[in-house]
Amino acid sequence: MLVVVFVLLFTANVFGQAALGNEKFDQKQYVDAANAYEKIPAAQRDTGIYNRLGMSYHLSNQLRAAENAYKASVRVDANNANALNNLAVLYYSQRKFSDADRQVRRAVEKNPENNGLRLNLRAARYARENAKIARDVAAGIASSNPLLIEKREGDILQMQILMTAKALEEAGLYERRGDSFFARKLYEDAIVEYKKAIALDRYNASTLNRLGLVYHQSQNLPEAERFYREALKQNPFFIEVLNNIGTVEYARQRYDSAMDQYQKALRIRPESPTILLNLGACLFDMKRYDEALQATRHAIEIDPRVLDKASGFGTLIQTSRRSDPMVSFYYAKIYAAQGEKERAISYLNRALDEGFEEYDKIRKEPAFVVLAKEEGYVKLMDRIASLNSPNK
Repeated sequence: MLVVVFVLLFTANVFGQAALGNEKFDQKQYVDAANAYEKIPAAQRDTGIYNRLGMSYHLSNQLRAAENAYKASVRVDANNANALNNLAVLYYSQRKFSDADRQVRRAVEKNPENNGLRLNLRAARYARENAKIARDVAAGIASSNPLLIEKREGDILQMQILMTAKALEEAGLYERRGDSFFARKLYEDAIVEYKKAIALDRYNASTLNRLGLVYHQSQNLPEAERFYREALKQNPFFIEVLNNIGTVEYARQRYDSAMDQYQKALRIRPESPTILLNLGACLFDMKRYDEALQATRHAIEIDPRVLDKASGFGTLIQTSRRSDPMVSFYYAKIYAAQGEKERAISYLNRALDEGFEEYDKIRKEPAFVVLAKEEGYVKLMDRIASLNSPNK
């Protein structure tokens, strides 16, 4: 009985200290938060507790203790991108820019879609390759921000980028102008502004990607690819860029290379309807119909209207598929199976418009049984009879 009581009291104490630590952490009372977390026995600390302990020490300028806590968090869970990132920020706080760059890359690899981590990769790479300017800027803000931390968001810290204020402001201004021109489809003007931005800040993978997009929209594939690949140098795990390089390769009918890019992107974001649809288009052109059907069906299950977006350009390009009667036939099968009868009939008509002549495949396809009583399908059968007539 005493053992049970002891265990209950011990457990209550652990949860109580964790709750107190979290409360103080949320209130930005980091010294008190660290004291509470330290009262939790080491065996009861999970990776999140260690990470918050590290952040509490870090934001209290106790850097050795913070480093030990971050490393303990990573030992508990090597995939904890938050702790990996915060350790990178710690090195950055110590002006160890090369170490920060290597460390934040590890974090981005674990969580490629976190915007805070992407920004930290940009900041660390700039500081590593422009160490003198970075150290001068750091010295100038040392009295107000000695830790070089821009902000805390949840369980991650964001570095303050150490570009000069003038360069950072001008690069941002050119980028915003480029975005404005891009939105209005004034591509030549957008190119001019984006190039001014990257002349000042070539570490901004997002701007490099958008410059690639403008060239892509202008049908200048060599320049689009050049800037996509520049973006990938800055962030090898930038999913939008991986996809967009795939669309360039697809346009050049380099299907194996396109598939390689799409598959890399899907390892990061497996449920992306856009990338799945792009993969399906590639597989269709390779005549790998069953695999193409599977990828396309999955994309449509995630987003039933994904095909309606085929001509759109954003940061993630969805390719416009080539006219292929067999592809339209397969799209009709997908929509018929989902009960989208009008869409299925529309794609069957499109298949006929594109030259589909395997009429028995339509008549005998089990997926089209649900269409039999639809007026549009009856008219489709009349059309096929007319096309198949000896007198046509």
